[in-house]
Amino acid sequence: MKTILSTAVAAIVALGLHTSVSFAQDGWPAKPITLIVPFAPGGNTDLLARTIAPKLGEKLGKSVIIENRPGAGGTLATTQLATAAADGYTMQIGDISTHAISPYVYKKLTYDSIKDFKPVIQITSVPLLLVVNPQVKANSVAELIALARAQPDSLSYASSGNGSPQHLAFEYFKKLAGIKPVHIPYNGSAPALTDVVGGHVQMMIDGTAVPQVKSGNLRALAVTGSERAKALPDVPTMAEAGVKDYSFNSWHGIFYPAGVPDDIVSKVNAAVDEIIHQDEVKNKFSDLNIGVAGGSPAKFAQFIASENAKMKDLVASSGATQD
Repeated sequence: MKTILSTAVAAIVALGLHTSVSFAQDGWPAKPITLIVPFAPGGNTDLLARTIAPKLGEKLGKSVIIENRPGAGGTLATTQLATAAADGYTMQIGDISTHAISPYVYKKLTYDSIKDFKPVIQITSVPLLLVVNPQVKANSVAELIALARAQPDSLSYASSGNGSPQHLAFEYFKKLAGIKPVHIPYNGSAPALTDVVGGHVQMMIDGTAVPQVKSGNLRALAVTGSERAKALPDVPTMAEAGVKDYSFNSWHGIFYPAGVPDDIVSKVNAAVDEIIHQDEVKNKFSDLNIGVAGGSPAKFAQFIASENAKMKDLVASSGATQD
C-alpha cells in the first residue's frame, strides 16, 4: 500500500509540475515584445520590421514594439541581443551582415553568430542588382567585362561600406570575371547609389536600386541570384549573362538569444511564416525586389551555417577587416 501511495503521489507531483510549466509557457506572451532593428529607420530591414511587427502583435495578442539600435554595422545591437534575457521578449531582425559577414570582418567582435543565438525563421532572400551609370558604354555584363579589361584603371564601383554585402558581392564578381575596378566604400547604400547616378562612380551591386533602374537613372545588367527578379523580369541572372557559378543573395531573419524555449520559437516561427506568405506582404516585398523565404528554425540554422562558411572565404579573399 505504501508503495502504491508513494507512486501515486509522485505521479501527481510530476503531473502538477508538468502542468505548471505548460501553463507558464502557454501564458507567453504576457507583456509586449521588443523587436530590435540593428540599423537606422528607413532601410529595408526597418521596412520589414514595420510590416511584420503589427501583424505579429495581432497573432500573439501582445504589441510588438520596434527599437532601432544602429551602430557599428549592426553589430552593436546584435551584441546586446546575445546577452539579453532568454525569455522570449527580446528578438531581432538580423541579416547577412550581422550573422554571417561581421563575425569575419570585425576583429574584436564579442558574439558568436552560431552559438549565441537561436534562429527563428528566415524572412527574405534578396537578389542584388549589378547596375551601371547610363554613361557607361556597356549594355551587358559581357560588354562591361570587356570594358573593364580594356580600361582597367578607368572604372570604379561603390558599396555601402567595407565588408558590406554589396562589397563582397562585387568582389565575388571581380574574382570570377577577372577584372579589377577600384572599390569606393560609402556609409550606406543611399549615398553610394547617389554617386553612381551622378556618374562619380561607374557601377555598383545593390538590392535597393530597382526604383532608380525603372526611372532610367541606372542601367541594370544582371541579377545576382539564381532566378530573375520579379520586379525586373527582363534582366538576366549573372549565370545567364555568362558569369558561371555566380550566385549571391542577401537575406534577413528573426533571431532570439540562445536559450529561449523551443515552444516560444515555434510559436513565433509559425506566426511569421504565415504573415510573410500573405499576398499583401508578398506583393509589397516583390515590388521592392525582396523575395520571401520562410521554413523551420532548423532549416534556417542550417542555412546560417552554410552562409557563414561562404562569407568567411569571401571576407578572407577580399581583405575586408575592421577593428
